[in-house]
Amino acid sequence: MQNIIQQYEGQIIDPKTQQKLNQPLADDTGFNEGHEDFLKMLIKKLESGEINPYDIKTLHNKAVYEKLSDDAKEETDLTALNLMGIIRQIENLWKIEHKATFQIQNLVETVFHMKSKFEQKHGDVYII
Repeated sequence: MQNIIQQYEGQIIDPKTQQKLNQPLADDTGFNEGHEDFLKMLIKKLESGEINPYDIKTLHNKAVYEKLSDDAKEETDLTALNLMGIIRQIENLWKIEHKATFQIQNLVETVFHMKSKFEQKHGDVYII
């Protein structure tokens, strides 16, 4: 059986098809409630330097973080590492468009969901 990738290797996509694939979904409804404000706050903290997307400690709410057990601190750091990867993507896209594209909306939704779910268990450990 031929490998599926090899089967289509060298195929050229019709430009009209590629253009259609690059368009956002027709039912794109924009931000969920509160997420636009969340994006504005996040961008403000990134631009002011309050959050450094390459330093997870800048994401910590230090007063809450210091009270955590060692295991909870480790979980917080790992989640912060994942959050920072997404935040870097948001920052890079924002620098290009300076508006909430559908990619940014999706990434903001992901950050908001990850942060909210984690903080339900460990408290307000992040400054976002």
